[in-house]
Amino acid sequence: MDLPCDDVLRGIVRAYARLRADHGEAIGTPPLVTPTAEFFPDRFDGDAPSVARLLRRMIALAPVADDLQIEIALLAPDEARGAGGCGSLACRSPGGGPAVGRDVEDAGDGYRVFVSAADVAQPVLLATSLARSLGAVVLREAGEEPADVDEATSEIAAGACGLGLLILNGAAVWGKSCSGLRMAQGTALSVEESAVLLALFLAVHGLRASQARGHLGTTQREALDLAVAWVESNPLLVESLRDRPSLLAEGAVTIEPLLGILGRWLNRRKIEKELRAAPVAPSAMSEERRRRLHEARALVDEVLGPE
Repeated sequence: MDLPCDDVLRGIVRAYARLRADHGEAIGTPPLVTPTAEFFPDRFDGDAPSVARLLRRMIALAPVADDLQIEIALLAPDEARGAGGCGSLACRSPGGGPAVGRDVEDAGDGYRVFVSAADVAQPVLLATSLARSLGAVVLREAGEEPADVDEATSEIAAGACGLGLLILNGAAVWGKSCSGLRMAQGTALSVEESAVLLALFLAVHGLRASQARGHLGTTQREALDLAVAWVESNPLLVESLRDRPSLLAEGAVTIEPLLGILGRWLNRRKIEKELRAAPVAPSAMSEERRRRLHEARALVDEVLGPE
C-alpha cells in the first residue's frame, strides 16, 4: 500500500483547507463519529424508517439545522450505478465509486437523499452513503453551487465534520463475488485518500489514531497508519491547516515526503533550528518580515513545545 501521489495529497489538503477557511466557524470542533451506540443508539431494522433515523442522528452531529427537512429515496438495485454480475456487493467494479451518482437533490424546502436499496443490507456502505450525502447537504447549506458538489468534495466535507471514519470504512469492503473474495469501493476517494482525510482530521483536532483504529477493518488500519505517519512528517502543514487554513487554500501547499520515526524527529529539529535562528538584526528587518518571523517562531513553539 502506498500514499497517494503528491498532487492528490495537495488536492486533499487544499480542499480541506478551503472548507476550514470558508466554513470553519460553522463546522467548529466536531467529535470523531464512530459506528457505536454512543452515536447511533437506535435499533436498525433494515427498512426505510431505520435509514431515516440513522440519517437524523447524523444530521444532529453536523453543522446544519436539526429541523432541516430531508427525505429518503430508496433506489432499486437496477437503478444504481455499477450494478451487474450476481448482485453481490463484491461484484461491483473496483474503484467505480459510489453506487449513486448525485446523492442529493433539492426538494423544495429541503433535500432528497438517494440511497441504494442494496446498501440498506450493508451497514458499512449505508453509513458511508449517508455520510457522503450529509457532506453534500453541508456544502449546499453553506452556499456552494450544486455543480461544484460532487462525491469527492462531499466526502471531504463529511470528513471535516467528523464523519471521516465512516467514509474510510466504506472505501474498502471485502465480500464474496462470483469469482471469489473481492474488494468493493463505496466511495469516490480511494482507501488511501480517505485515510489521509481522516489522519488530517485527527491531527487538526488533537485526537489519537488509536481512537479510530479499533473501529476500522484491516485494510483501513493499514492505510490509516501510513497516512498518520505522513501527517506526522508534515507538522507545519497541520498547524497551517488548523490555524491558518486560508494560506493553504489560496497559496502553494508544500509537503514533506513520508519519513520514518527518526526522520520525523530530525525534521522537527531542523525546522526548530531554522526558524529560531536570527540571521538578521531586528533593526535591519522590515516590519512585515519581523511579523512573519514572529509568527513562524510562535508556530514552531506550538508544534514542538518547550525544550
